[in-house]
Amino acid sequence: MRVKSEQLSNHLSNKLEPIYFVFGAELLLIEQSIIQIRESAQGDGYDEKVTFEIDGNFQWDLLYTEISAGSLFSPKKIIECRLKSGKIGIKGSKSLTEIVTSLPDGVLLIISTGKLDMNQQKSKWFKAIENTSIVIQHWEVSSEHLVGWISNHMAQLGLSPNKDLAQTIAFCTEGNLLASMQEIQKLKMAYPTGDVDTKSYIDQIYQQSKYTVYGLIDAAFSGDCEKSMNIFDNLIEDSSVPIQLNNSLYREIKSMIKMSIEVHEGQSIESVLQKYRVWNKRKTIISSALKRHPYQRLQKLLLSVGRIDRSIKGMDNLTPRDELRTVLLNLSGKTQWAQ
Repeated sequence: MRVKSEQLSNHLSNKLEPIYFVFGAELLLIEQSIIQIRESAQGDGYDEKVTFEIDGNFQWDLLYTEISAGSLFSPKKIIECRLKSGKIGIKGSKSLTEIVTSLPDGVLLIISTGKLDMNQQKSKWFKAIENTSIVIQHWEVSSEHLVGWISNHMAQLGLSPNKDLAQTIAFCTEGNLLASMQEIQKLKMAYPTGDVDTKSYIDQIYQQSKYTVYGLIDAAFSGDCEKSMNIFDNLIEDSSVPIQLNNSLYREIKSMIKMSIEVHEGQSIESVLQKYRVWNKRKTIISSALKRHPYQRLQKLLLSVGRIDRSIKGMDNLTPRDELRTVLLNLSGKTQWAQ
């Protein structure tokens, strides 16, 4: 039976089932579900835990032995099987199918893995788990839903709901769920009552971001060529910056293209900014960029960013540093080769 991740707490409060299977694209969310199941089980007397990391060469006899062995310390135990991928081989498929259909009492089995393609979800072992277990699938949190996800987790920690805060965290963590969660936890430590000084927090983040990749991109979008080149020259010596900058540029320009097309089709800039949840501090910046750059130019810049990505990975022959500089110059309005 499938249970939605947001319904897991309610499910666990009613009944603990013997087998849980958690999988999907977001490892942080998978881990959170496992922790929920584990904590519920511990409250139900499951005091011992054994974990197996399973790949294609795993010795399944070890798992059979652990399942059949009695515990010296507790009549109930948790066995966690973390599949490194959905490719567990013929022996693994047969063993896992047998285990989930003949699990003895007193054993809670938690199986987890990452994203599985449709062929893997049609496999015999997956079907066996699906028929005998509670299945929780975690989908990738898209940029459109990230602000909502952050708002929900703020509420869970007792922080007052605040859209501006959620937008700020989403922007500054670049959609990284772990980084977002860490920022939310820092907020809780700074404001234990849950009432956040929104203006102070956003101003602090904005000041910190001025000399980071985020500040660099905003300087270019604002049309401030001198400032963007100054930040670029100060950051580029760090070997990790080209990768981070290029990834951020790809995401930002791709989003800008979508907005630019809607503006071209007659939508007001304000309504488009609202639709794409542009946080208040950036509305002037993005509005300025939308007025200066038609979507055709942005599309050409996106192609350049794609080639830079391939070059960083050794699949193309461009010089990433020089090409990133050119993209930033074009975004800031210094050169307009991308007509």
